[in-house]
Amino acid sequence: MSGFEIAGVVLGSIPLVVSALEHYAEGLSTIRSMQKYEEVFGYLHASFVTIACIYRNACEELLSPLALSDDQLFQLLENRESSAWESPELSDALRNRLGSNYLPFKSSVKQLNKKINLFGRKLQLDKDFQPPWTRATGCVDVMARNKFFNDPWIRIKGGFKSKHYKELLSSIEEDISRIANLTAGAIALQPLRVERRRRANTEYLTKFRQQAEKLYDAFNTRWSSRCVCQSTHQANLRLDIQREEEAGKPSTFKLVFTFGSSQAGNTAPWKSIPVEIEAVDVTDTTKSHDSLLPSIVVHSNIEAHDHWKCLKRAPDIVDLCATLQRCPSPDCIGVMSSKLAKHHIHTLHLPNANTTDERVTLQEVMMKQGTTFLIKEKCTLALTLASAVYHLHNTPWLEETWDLNDICILSQSLLSDQPYISRDFPSTATSPIQNQRVRIIKNSIIFALGVALLEISYGKPLNTFVTSEDLDASGNRTAFTDYLIADRLAEGLRTRELPNYADATQRCIHCNFEASVYSLHNDDFRERFYQGVIVPLRKDYEYVVSTTVA
Repeated sequence: MSGFEIAGVVLGSIPLVVSALEHYAEGLSTIRSMQKYEEVFGYLHASFVTIACIYRNACEELLSPLALSDDQLFQLLENRESSAWESPELSDALRNRLGSNYLPFKSSVKQLNKKINLFGRKLQLDKDFQPPWTRATGCVDVMARNKFFNDPWIRIKGGFKSKHYKELLSSIEEDISRIANLTAGAIALQPLRVERRRRANTEYLTKFRQQAEKLYDAFNTRWSSRCVCQSTHQANLRLDIQREEEAGKPSTFKLVFTFGSSQAGNTAPWKSIPVEIEAVDVTDTTKSHDSLLPSIVVHSNIEAHDHWKCLKRAPDIVDLCATLQRCPSPDCIGVMSSKLAKHHIHTLHLPNANTTDERVTLQEVMMKQGTTFLIKEKCTLALTLASAVYHLHNTPWLEETWDLNDICILSQSLLSDQPYISRDFPSTATSPIQNQRVRIIKNSIIFALGVALLEISYGKPLNTFVTSEDLDASGNRTAFTDYLIADRLAEGLRTRELPNYADATQRCIHCNFEASVYSLHNDDFRERFYQGVIVPLRKDYEYVVSTTVA
């Protein structure tokens, strides 16, 4: 059993010991020669009552802030059912709440459980902590009780071992005190831990977005005008589900380099190239005003600790397109340097070198399927897109008014079945954001996420659900049209999707995060978005994935 399962066992055992001591006190009072021990067992009983209260309070302090229903809390605290403590989700939540106090807590609870069992054996209680004179119904067998206390050996044993009971009780009280202190300490430190984690996540997110911008600038600068190959280059950035423990780690990006559709029918200089990029900052000690272009190192997909070994001997890359043309080389083939950053690019080889990637937008996938996505697809896409908004907002990769036409799937690639954001170089002009829409929608990029979640659920574009009530008197669209459609569809989502999916979508549509500032640049609002959208969508994703695996 884990520490938390044992915690539930102890929570159920202590009241049984209290009850057994009450039975002992009653039995001793009926035997005149044993009445002198009533005070001893009365002290033991009072001590265990106190122990039970302290331990229960510690458990309640641990459990209360968690998102538990009244019934769950009752099962854990009152029903004495150890099985209620076996939930993996509960274990993870309590482990996170205890932080570094988890292992000492677990060890102390194990020791406490052993000592309580030992105390029960000294009292000659059965495995259910019942005295030998009580029946299965809980009734007292008076004859059996009198026989028990009139046994000369029991009488002698009870008298001589009263000191041992107190010594064991003292040890149990020390364990209880240690557990209560560990719990109180963890609770007191939790706000500080949360704040440290929040600062670390903010620092990581800021750095990630900066690296994403620098990566875009690197491609845009190298391919800002027509390359000698006279082709439009595409950088397809893979959208991954970010893990919570990534703070403090280097920023990494997965991309597939391709050519634009205008190249179809012509011979391309190179075939599609999947790559993984690790971004590394470089300290600038010269205060140069040169371009902030990231450096790019291109080499094969080797172990992480080998990445820097090839950098010293790598020749400078002058032409990125020409470098990619030589990409099949198993060794590092070049580096593009700047003052402030470097980007290492590791090639990932396609399973079939003869296949050609086909770029298909999610909008096209949805229209071709003619139906909604499967539950696993929906949960995966929802969490991936929410993570993309969280990590790539206000970068050139993700526009404020993005939609499913901006998200694509690259078939027949090593990184297939994953959504990408595709950008052309030289870049094409984008239409400006509609100011009217900005005024009525608190956060455009989050609203766009809500619309995407609706379209993934219903399997159709938002504009296919327009009604006369969404238009003006002349039957024309207004600045409110998209919002009115989205609001109506979001209301009907509760009968179609898991509650977390429906709640997250509604929060995105209405920007309902109980905040006064609605910008993802604001730390508080960004945390509210994370807790209100990404966390529930992650729960759905983990549930669906675990169910599929099972």
